[in-house]
Amino acid sequence: MTTGNAPSLIDFVASVVNTLEDRGKGYGSMRENHRRIAQQWSATMGQRVTAEQAALMMCQLKISRLIETPDHDDSIHDLVGYALIYWSLVNDE
Repeated sequence: MTTGNAPSLIDFVASVVNTLEDRGKGYGSMRENHRRIAQQWSATMGQRVTAEQAALMMCQLKISRLIETPDHDDSIHDLVGYALIYWSLVNDE
């Protein structure tokens, strides 16, 4: 992780929100996208997976990658994004 030129926390979170908005233009709403992911995983696993669980599992994927490369900015960015998606789903935003 870059420490000398790192953005402020507000700038970092704003960049994550911008990424989520950009992805929404390409993939549809976060809620619908994670419902689709959950449906696919449900079919693969043979048990029901919710959109919220899909977002949590994406967080876990990013955490797993960060264990190997803890200073990988893109994985940190994505982890925060998936956490915000989870928050949005839980709070019905």
